[in-house]
Formats: sequence, structure tokens, C-alpha cells
Amino acid sequence: ASLGLWEICIIWGLGISLAVYLTAGISGGHLNPAVTIALWLFACFPKQKVLPYIIAQFAGAFGGALLAYVLYSSLFTEFETAHHMVRGSVESLQLASIFSTYPAAALNVWQAALVEVVITSILMGMIMALTDDGNGIPKGPLAPLLIGILVAVIGA
Repeated sequence: ASLGLWEICIIWGLGISLAVYLTAGISGGHLNPAVTIALWLFACFPKQKVLPYIIAQFAGAFGGALLAYVLYSSLFTEFETAHHMVRGSVESLQLASIFSTYPAAALNVWQAALVEVVITSILMGMIMALTDDGNGIPKGPLAPLLIGILVAVIGA
């Protein structure tokens, strides 16, 4: 079965929701350095926790990427062989995009950076609104699910 962008975004959003549920009691659900930095700047997150959180986030990201590579390396090799790909070539970006995102070919580096700043600002504004029980109906245990839906919608 082939998944389209919407299906992939929904799966990604659900994954984020589950990860926030898993880590909320330990770290407040900080999965992204941008979230940690924004909460430090705008929501009284303790400064002394910023660097350890960011180090843990990077370690988690690299650990997850390593796990995916180890589990699926034979499939990567099979795909490269079937499509006559050489690692490091432009064509191999199809597989590299499993581990990272790349800007659309029509965007230059500055446009891509601006897109990331705008999208991250929207994400953080919404996360702060969704987790502020003084902002309308208290969200409580629904906040991680709503954040996952937000990630899915932004990705689509």
C-alpha cells in the first residue's frame, strides 16, 4: 500500500501524541529543542535545564535514527540496488529523507529557513495556547492529543 502525504502526517501526529504522553510526566513532553527554548524564553522554563534537555533530545533523535537504520538497513540496500542508487548521490535523498527533511527544490536556503521559523512559531504559539488551562476550557490529558493533531495539520 502506498501512503500519501495526509496519511503520513496523521501517523506522524499520532506518534508525537504518544511520545508526549510517554514523556510528559518526566520532562513535560519536550521532544524538540525549539519547544524547550521557546518555553524557557516565554514560559518560565528553568534556564539550567535547557542544555541537558537539548542534549537529551539530540541523543534521542540520533538513537531513533540508528535504531531505524539497524532494523531496516537490508531494505535500504535492497532499494538502492533495485534503483541503481549510489549513497551520497542526489537520487539517494529519497532514502536520506527517512532521517531528515530537505527543502523543496524550488526554495533556496533562506526561504527554507524562513518557512521553518514561521512553522515553528505557529507550532509554539499553538502549543502554548493548548497547554494553558487559563486559555478557555482546561485541556489536561487531551493536550498531547491536540498537539499531535496540530503537528499533523501543520505537516499537511
